[in-house]
Amino acid sequence: MSEPTVPHVPAMATAHRQALRRHLMNEITRPARRPKRTPVLAGAVGVLAAVIAAGTIALPGVPQSAPLVVTVQQAEPAAATTLLNAMAAAVVEKPEPGDGRYVYIRSLGAYAELGGGPARLRPVREREIWIPRYEPGDGLLRQPFFELPVIGVIPERVTLTDMTPNAAVVDLPDDPDELLAKLYRERAERGHGSSRDGAAFTAIGDILRESLVPPQTSAALYRAAARIPGVEVIRQVTDAAGRRGTAVAYTERDRRDEWIFDERTFEYLGSRSYLVADTADGPAGTVLATTAVLQRAVVPKLGQRP
Repeated sequence: MSEPTVPHVPAMATAHRQALRRHLMNEITRPARRPKRTPVLAGAVGVLAAVIAAGTIALPGVPQSAPLVVTVQQAEPAAATTLLNAMAAAVVEKPEPGDGRYVYIRSLGAYAELGGGPARLRPVREREIWIPRYEPGDGLLRQPFFELPVIGVIPERVTLTDMTPNAAVVDLPDDPDELLAKLYRERAERGHGSSRDGAAFTAIGDILRESLVPPQTSAALYRAAARIPGVEVIRQVTDAAGRRGTAVAYTERDRRDEWIFDERTFEYLGSRSYLVADTADGPAGTVLATTAVLQRAVVPKLGQRP
C-alpha cells in the first residue's frame, strides 16, 4: 500500500509560521502527566501524540503502513467481565518493577490523517520516552525527526521539562469501585466530550499504554474496566507490530477503541481504533490508529536504554 501524500497547505506569513511552530513545541514540552489528570487531558496528550507521529520520514525496518481497512468483527459482550477479572487475578502474581529513576517505554504507532475524504493511515513510527519515576523532573522523547506542513521540521529529540512522575499517574485507588467513581467524577467535572463510560475507558487505556503500573493497580484498572457498561471482547486482533492478541473494546460514536493483550500471558501489547460504521472519514473498518508497546522497563539515567 503506498503512503498517502500530505495535503497541500497554502503558504502563510513567516511570522505566523514561526508562531505556530513555537506553539507546537510548547505543547510538546509542556508536562504531559499531572496528578489528578482528567480524561480530557489524557485525550489531548493522545491527539498531540497523533500529530507528532504523523511524520514524513520512514523508519527503516518498520512496515510502511498498517491495514487501512479491517474487518469489523463480532464482539462478545458477555466475555468481557470474565476476561478482565482473569487478567486481574493473573497480574497480581507478577513481580514489582525493579529499581531505577526513569520509566522507559519503546513503542510503535501509526495514526490517520483526517479530512478531505477517507482517513489515510500514516506509516508506523518508533517512539521512545523516558519518564521520571518518583519525582517531578525532565523526561525525554525520541522519535524520527520529520517535517510538517506549515510548522516545519520537528526535532528527533525533545526534552520534556518538569514532567509529573510515573508514580503520581499510577497513584490510584486499589478498590475498583473507588477507582471507577474517581474517573466518573473527573468526567462530571469536565462536563463535555465523551460519555462518562467512554471517558473512563479512554483514561484507563492511556494509563495502560504509557505508564509503568504496579501489579495491584493494574488489577484495579482491569476490574474497574469490567464494571464499565458496554465493554466487549474481540478475538484475533493485530497490533502495530503484527502481533495477534485478544482485545478489550469499547464503541462510541461509530468508533471502536481496543486494548490488545497477549492471549496466554495477558501482557498488554498495544491498541487499535477504527470505524464500525460508514462515515465521512471512511467505510466501516477504517483504521484510525494502531500502536504496539515493544519494551517497558526502568533505567537509572535519562536517555539510557535497558
